[in-house]
Amino acid sequence: MTRPGGFMLAELLVGTALGLAVLAVSTAAVGVAGRMLVASGTRAESEDTALLAIEALLFDLRRAGYDPTAAGRAALVEARDDGLTLAADLDGDGTIATDSEESTAWRCVLASRRLSRLVGRQSLPLADDVVGCAFRYLDRDGVPVAPPVGAPELPRVRAVELALRLLPSGLSHASSRTMLVALRVAP
Repeated sequence: MTRPGGFMLAELLVGTALGLAVLAVSTAAVGVAGRMLVASGTRAESEDTALLAIEALLFDLRRAGYDPTAAGRAALVEARDDGLTLAADLDGDGTIATDSEESTAWRCVLASRRLSRLVGRQSLPLADDVVGCAFRYLDRDGVPVAPPVGAPELPRVRAVELALRLLPSGLSHASSRTMLVALRVAP
């Protein structure tokens, strides 16, 4: 049945079963680690996208209302809960060219889960997987001005807030960013 120094069939089967069990556990651990790595990368990309969108809006809001000729150009041209339009006389000619970067619009389209920045006539998607996006407008005392803000009320708006939430597939919790920025006011 056994040779001197050899193994019995039962010992070989037990050894093989133990080896397969260790292999199965190792494979499962590598699979879990891989899924965690993918989820971590997706989370980091979502956080970066939200932060970049907020920084782009901050850039546009900081230069909105630039009016070197003191022609009385307003920073905010349109104010809605799903977007806004900003103006700045960047070339100093006293007019706003709507087909250039002097006119910048932001649009949240929750139906297509997208936040876009429209510079002149060019649409630039900033974020996909948008599940929440709302603009809020505040007067000089911090009191909200209800959108849509009509032309007579636009000068009352002194600050803009954006609340943005992104939820890419594969994640259970959304990436959220909120920003509140004061608009440039002519002296």
